[in-house]
Amino acid sequence: PTRRSSDLFRVVFDTGSGQMLLPGGKCEDDACKKHRRFLSEKSSSAAQIGWADDPTKAIGADDDRDTKSLSLLGSDVSGEFIRDQVCVSSVCGTVDFVALTEESDEPFGKLEFDGVVGLAPGSPDAQEFNVLRALLGKSKPSMDLFGFYLAPSSQDKVAGGELSFGSYNKNRMASELSWANVVNNGTWQINIQDISIGGKAKNLCGKEGCRASVDTGSSLMMYPGHILWAMMSELDLDDECKKDAPTIGLMINGQNFELDKSEYLEQDDEGCRLLVSTTTGAGKGANLVLGYPFMRKFYSVFDAANNRVGFARANHEAEPAAGGATVSLVGVRA
Repeated sequence: PTRRSSDLFRVVFDTGSGQMLLPGGKCEDDACKKHRRFLSEKSSSAAQIGWADDPTKAIGADDDRDTKSLSLLGSDVSGEFIRDQVCVSSVCGTVDFVALTEESDEPFGKLEFDGVVGLAPGSPDAQEFNVLRALLGKSKPSMDLFGFYLAPSSQDKVAGGELSFGSYNKNRMASELSWANVVNNGTWQINIQDISIGGKAKNLCGKEGCRASVDTGSSLMMYPGHILWAMMSELDLDDECKKDAPTIGLMINGQNFELDKSEYLEQDDEGCRLLVSTTTGAGKGANLVLGYPFMRKFYSVFDAANNRVGFARANHEAEPAAGGATVSLVGVRA
């Protein structure tokens, strides 16, 4: 369908979650007013949904309804359920989502994006809330996937990229895809066999390996504290990051995916920063997050039909994809 610019939202595409969140018309907080809000009364196809366990039933004006409370960016938010048609580029589907009714000024007032579109293959509520299923669930199995490319950033330039729905851009690949099966249904979590420093395996993940989330919503690589501590002693970085530093590698399905110093450190006039942070372990084994530094180096394909994620060395010289179901990504500084 034809869409006006006022219908468009700037969102983060987040493979770590499965739902869509937008500021709603009922939100009168300053943080909401600084962003585009979803005005359900302006949509002829929107339906107010009362309960998460009855996701297709619209409610009347005086009916009771549930409120969704959740944590977003470390802050508590709440909202109401709405059902409407959602389009990402040329791909459309009917989906239930959360229209936020409150947002705190910190951090939401300073954000350049309006909301979040989750691209995990599962969601905490009914399947009608899952954006990926709404967009691709009726497609052929060979098209039930999406490709994610992230351009390299620099001191003067913030990385952009592209997101392709129903296909992936082979021109963005400088090698063949290497696939890893998903280890937890409803997520994009894969198994990391080990971590290497300077090409040498360090036995940091034990016999069962480390569980890692491939997360398009994370700007950093993340490791549990005890693993990061062991890695730092091997890297032997100085405060100004002037020493030579070895590669950091992730062993995935028998292949070592390595990042060199320039890819896990960021340097500018103010000094240098390690693009790595700590996370806590969850479930069996350690919980790692493969964020932007990894995804700048490796083009990623998320295959929902076969429950797997593929990686290929990114080709940064290729032309952007034209037409089709491709979304251009715009980088912003945190």
